[in-house]
Amino acid sequence: MAKAATIAMRATILSQLRESEESLHAQGLDADILVAVYNDYLSRKQELKTIAGFVAEMLLRCREVHAVRYRLKDPLHLLQKIIRKKKEYPHRNINRHNYLHYINDLAGVRVLYLYKEDWEQIGRHIRQLWELKRPPYAYIRHSGELQLFINKGCNVFVHPRGYSAIHFVITTSPDRQRYFIEIQLRTLLEETWSELDHSIRYPNYSPHPLLDELLLILGRLTSYANETITQIKVLADALNSTAPIPERSNQLREYIRTLPIPEAEKQQLYSRINRLL
Repeated sequence: MAKAATIAMRATILSQLRESEESLHAQGLDADILVAVYNDYLSRKQELKTIAGFVAEMLLRCREVHAVRYRLKDPLHLLQKIIRKKKEYPHRNINRHNYLHYINDLAGVRVLYLYKEDWEQIGRHIRQLWELKRPPYAYIRHSGELQLFINKGCNVFVHPRGYSAIHFVITTSPDRQRYFIEIQLRTLLEETWSELDHSIRYPNYSPHPLLDELLLILGRLTSYANETITQIKVLADALNSTAPIPERSNQLREYIRTLPIPEAEKQQLYSRINRLL
């Protein structure tokens, strides 16, 4: 009876993966090994959920964190990732005994924050609490920020579709079992863009040049908006400063000069500074 149930489960999983034993074998994979990984992961999901919830709670203690979300990887998505990894690394044999070492995002935690520079303080908070498996990965929209993130100790990737985020992979060892948890850092605006991009592209997205171009445009607008939010904060800090009025006025004018807005709007802001200070 147990053997029949196992055979039925294997058939169901292969059907959902749209793979056969022959197609997996041709890729250097074994269906029984994938089923074993599937079952082992199911047995660990509750523990992983508890760990992810604890990580989220600790991240919320950082003042710069606006919100935190977490999720566990879908079991079928795990198997699909293992199949993709086999194509990328043909000599790597992932199985029930080692998949925890190779898969970094069985549990994923997403951290949202308001000001784009706040990621540095959040990153310090992460490093104080956990050991990192690897240096953080910074995914950026354009190469202009490349050196900035390299100087902060990140491996940097210019994403072709405009995705922007910073990924940390932390190590946790409850009950002597080591797990890796991925923590993604995004501004609130980057999260909005990413969610829209995901809803348009997945699960059955067919590439279309117009959609790609519009998403890239929206990505650039998101980047400009993040810059503007930073400048608003800087302006607010300068307005509330106790520095002498001439110094504050010069600071404000310099900040306004760098804003990505039309010259007419800059002139309006200059006029308001003259009236206020």
